Amino acid sequence: MKLQIEKLILWPKNGSQYREVKFTAGAVNVISGSSKAGKSAVIPIIDYCLASEKCGIPVGTIRNTCEWFGLLVNTDEGLKLFARLEPGKQRSTDDMFVLEGEAISIPARIEGKNSNRGIVKDILNRLSGLPNIGFGDDVRYGFKSRPSFRDLMAFTFQPQNIVANPDVLFYKADTTGHREKLKDIFPFILGAVTPQTLLASWEMKDLERKQKELKSALNALAVASARLRGEANSWYFRAREYGLVAIDSVLSEEWPVAVEQLNAILQKTSQDARPKLETIQASITTIGELRAREELIAANLFSGRQKLNQLSGIQRDADAYLSALETMKERLSLSTWLKCLASKDDASSPALGAATDSSSVELDALCEALVGIENTARATPAVSASVESELVRLKNAVREDAEELEAIRKEIRAIELIDTQAKGQALREADIDRYLGRLEEAVKNYKEAQFDSSLAKDLKAIEDRMAELSPLVSIDVVRANTRKILNSLSEYCANITPSLDAEWKDARIGLSITDLAIKVRHDGRDDFLWEIGSGANWLAYHVAMLLALQKLFMSKKSVEHPVPHFLVFDQPSQVYFPVKRAAQVEEEHELNDEDRVAVRKVFQAFANAVNSSQGRLQIIVLDHADVGVWGKIPGVVLTEEWRDKKLVPDWFHDPA
Repeated sequence: MKLQIEKLILWPKNGSQYREVKFTAGAVNVISGSSKAGKSAVIPIIDYCLASEKCGIPVGTIRNTCEWFGLLVNTDEGLKLFARLEPGKQRSTDDMFVLEGEAISIPARIEGKNSNRGIVKDILNRLSGLPNIGFGDDVRYGFKSRPSFRDLMAFTFQPQNIVANPDVLFYKADTTGHREKLKDIFPFILGAVTPQTLLASWEMKDLERKQKELKSALNALAVASARLRGEANSWYFRAREYGLVAIDSVLSEEWPVAVEQLNAILQKTSQDARPKLETIQASITTIGELRAREELIAANLFSGRQKLNQLSGIQRDADAYLSALETMKERLSLSTWLKCLASKDDASSPALGAATDSSSVELDALCEALVGIENTARATPAVSASVESELVRLKNAVREDAEELEAIRKEIRAIELIDTQAKGQALREADIDRYLGRLEEAVKNYKEAQFDSSLAKDLKAIEDRMAELSPLVSIDVVRANTRKILNSLSEYCANITPSLDAEWKDARIGLSITDLAIKVRHDGRDDFLWEIGSGANWLAYHVAMLLALQKLFMSKKSVEHPVPHFLVFDQPSQVYFPVKRAAQVEEEHELNDEDRVAVRKVFQAFANAVNSSQGRLQIIVLDHADVGVWGKIPGVVLTEEWRDKKLVPDWFHDPA
């Protein structure tokens, strides 16, 4: 994503002239200065103007004197000015001021808001090219909501508390919410999950919903098939009675073909009717066959009901028997309590002691009976789970037989009605015409109800499309791509680490997405950064990983990566500072020759990354180190030196 910082602007509350800090695109911009000059406020100001949720700008001089904070950035759409109001006593404010254009004139004073944080976030999301898809409850790739521009800030900022932190690598990843979201979207950030993958996943989710609906509809048709088949057969038998179809013709077993056969009858009229004795005899034969089938289904139904009653009785008897055993056990349990009392040598209860001798036999008998009951209860198995499953199976079988029996009887009644009419009256043309009219309505209803091959065809088309998308949305493919990209990232790191002040220059470092941490492979084992000593190592591996990520993001020149190509490092040289004595609090740190060489290596790595990016990468470094440390490195420029001046100028303190 092209987003390079042109200017950082501060508007004072006293109405005087604004303050601006100009940066160079495609270079390493250094703001060098002493402590308490405002260097550490630069990252929070940039973050705040880029629509952060909270204001992290330090309270005190900056917040007390500044009314608006602004950032002028250069994007693919031209220049954009994002300014945001100082929140006062609030934690933040959504009031923002936005200007866009090929050329922008910085206003001398901002009179009021013309936008808000939500609109700016939408602009930045659009610029980053993030997919505008809401994922809802789809957690196929881990994330429950779409990645946003704000998530990408984790890869751009390295404030003082992170730049050499062995426990935290990414900006704001020390908070649970940001950390979990970052882990969720990491495969997308790396490119293992692409926008095309997400679109395919969204389409797959929609196809799965449609597949479920179609299967449900087809199942509903299958349940109703016996009734529909009987009804269709009765229409076809009547057509044979009237001589509208051949006597030896039968209705197809395939429903779409059967509907077309009925539809073909509608092309005929009463003039085409050729009733014959054979057709009436054919219906009598059919009724005989249906009667035989009816008797078989009725027998099955009776048998199923009997078995169902018997199994239900077994279940009830078993439950009653176990309940009776429990009742007996509860009643006899009193004997153990009495025997326990009788066995105690209690001088304060002579009556109980006297009674013990005379009742011991009865108590022993009761206790033995209790033991027997308990043994019986333990030996008596509960009703097997197979009985439960058999009950369910029998219920389903009885229901299916009942439905089929009803369909057969309906078909018999329809054919018998035809025979009754045939015996009672001549087959008049008017009767045939009325039949054709009713058949036309029936065929129309069949077609409108989609009782044809369209559902099956639609289902097949959906399943074919799902098969095409399956490789694109495969979790295994995403994991394989992630591993491949992480290996490439390690290769980038391997080209950077040797030039830095790391203890193990040839050690291979990698990124653990699960832990959002760097792992260093040395002497045949992998160690996390917090398991390795020395701030110099922590700094070197942080710098190598952040620069390697940017190289990875810029590796595809044809497509801009969503992460903006700029980095801000605050105090990377801090690990080389000598420990300050209390009396030297206000004194500036001095680096010895060895530390100067180590810090210069860091700036050289920054410059190498910028110079190889062909102007696509911008790095801002906020540091104590002066030009004597990093001077004469191609690609490194001095933006401002804050020793005699600070971020907040003197005129901001003048009364209005």
